[in-house]
Amino acid sequence: MSADKRSVATDALETLGTIISENEKRDAIHLAVEPVIAGVTLYAGQHIKLIDGKAYTASREECLGIVDPFVEQTIREGERFWLVVYPRQITSLRHVWEHPSFPASPDVTLAPRYSESEQWIRDFADNMSLRYDVLMDGAREWVDSKKRGSWGEYLCFGGLLEGESVPEEFWPHYEAVTGEKVEEDHRGSFFTCSC
Repeated sequence: MSADKRSVATDALETLGTIISENEKRDAIHLAVEPVIAGVTLYAGQHIKLIDGKAYTASREECLGIVDPFVEQTIREGERFWLVVYPRQITSLRHVWEHPSFPASPDVTLAPRYSESEQWIRDFADNMSLRYDVLMDGAREWVDSKKRGSWGEYLCFGGLLEGESVPEEFWPHYEAVTGEKVEEDHRGSFFTCSC
């Protein structure tokens, strides 16, 4: 077990490219890379920019990154190599990255933002004109009050929920999202109106 109590979030990427202090610790980082074609002869670590999809030397102010610093040979015009994008410049990282200067990668498949069950509950909440967190808090209060042996705490927003009820289908999704098993006699509709 490690004695290092740092969070999973790392510091090296924040200081990469600067002179660091003695307080920095061993770390690992992700750097964005893009396969590009040399428009001229290039060397490892050289500052580069892209013009019409090809890499050319550039001043630090106008470049996107550097030539792969681990390449040991000269890169000749027309050869392919890795452009290493400067740290802290990319806007998304999923091991396939995005950057405003490059077209979106066709091999990026966005992961669903929510699990299937959470999405079902979010859609249900939207259809009831409720916020997701309000619906989940209402369900939690209903279950907790049932566990205490009371009648249950209802959600009531004037006439908003008049004639509406929580379907049985809600509860397996609630269990999947919360990881909490809800007994059959603790389930039910926790909607009511003020009439």
